[in-house]
Amino acid sequence: MRVGYTRVSTDKQTVFQSEQALKHSGCDQIYSDIATSALAKNRPGLGAARSSLKRGDTFVVLSIDRAFRSTIEGLVFLDELHKRGIEFQSIWQNIDTATPEGRKWFTYAVADAEYERAVIARRTKLAMQAAKSRGIKFGRKPVINAESLERISFHLTQNKSVAEIATLLGIGRSTLYRHLKNC
Repeated sequence: MRVGYTRVSTDKQTVFQSEQALKHSGCDQIYSDIATSALAKNRPGLGAARSSLKRGDTFVVLSIDRAFRSTIEGLVFLDELHKRGIEFQSIWQNIDTATPEGRKWFTYAVADAEYERAVIARRTKLAMQAAKSRGIKFGRKPVINAESLERISFHLTQNKSVAEIATLLGIGRSTLYRHLKNC
């Protein structure tokens, strides 16, 4: 049996194309993780795929970086598969670990995936530092602005409860409580 696995990092991405490609490659079963980092400890789709594999099966991914972003994790995973009599195939990298050459290229590809993740993280960190130095703020915009502050003060003088004020301003009670605590 051919068991496929795919993963996307955010909920704005879709696994539809990946699943179609895995089906086209002959996968009988396909497991997915949505909005899940490759470094996440809990990847239910990968765990389910791993559990379903039996001797003689082939574990299939479109690209190694969809399953692993750590060299060690990838090598340990592959070693466990081989000990259980299961092969590994990456479609895009054209890697089939049934051969010594395939296992060698797997090692290179999983190391490249880890390197790529580290470079992306470095670039992102540097870009955020540069943006912060230019005064760009990150995160959600404050819910309570200057106008809201005046309205909150007014309603407090009218002896309205926090729940009433929050409803009137269309904000959460916990947000209002947090703001009042910090004042």
